[in-house]
Amino acid sequence: MIGNDVVDLRDAGAQAGARHPRFDERIFAPEERATLAADDCPDRLRWIFWAAKEAAYKVARKRDRACVFSPVRFVVKLSASSEGVVELGAARFPVRVMASSGVVHAVATDAAFSDARLCMGVRELPPEALLDPAAPGRAARELAVSHLRSRCAEGGALRVARDGRIPVLEVDGERSAADLSLSHHGRWVAFACQLPERGELSA
Repeated sequence: MIGNDVVDLRDAGAQAGARHPRFDERIFAPEERATLAADDCPDRLRWIFWAAKEAAYKVARKRDRACVFSPVRFVVKLSASSEGVVELGAARFPVRVMASSGVVHAVATDAAFSDARLCMGVRELPPEALLDPAAPGRAARELAVSHLRSRCAEGGALRVARDGRIPVLEVDGERSAADLSLSHHGRWVAFACQLPERGELSA
């Protein structure tokens, strides 16, 4: 299973002045707060941690629909290469984080990453697209379909549907064995998909 999250670092909500004074205390475990305090760029690291927590939560909720997002319980442990794990009690979710000056994208799984089966993408929307509240969600779905079309056996038609709040990928009207996650924030949309064992999509 896979989960992802994207954070627009230039969004007003991601700026230091927009945070509640007790934000760090409510969101981060003591060891995470210590890492933030020692970091040269804590604002960027703060949202890397947040995105990793969100991505891991999406995996945890697929495993257990009763799982509740309590950010402080999802503890992020990253290496210098921005890979690591998110721990939730005894559960461990491998995580990868891609970060630039403007955006953070985190991807988490419930097993070891398989590069042959992993497909993901990130896209920045033009400012005018944000005038339509439905545009980011639609753009995230379109991004996933456009990237995954080449992995579809026999040119099947792809569509993103929903199982409750969880996105699912359909091929020719049938649910695929691929596992999909979508995210959008500010001007950015992103997706991550774990393909079936053989690495191509089919119904």
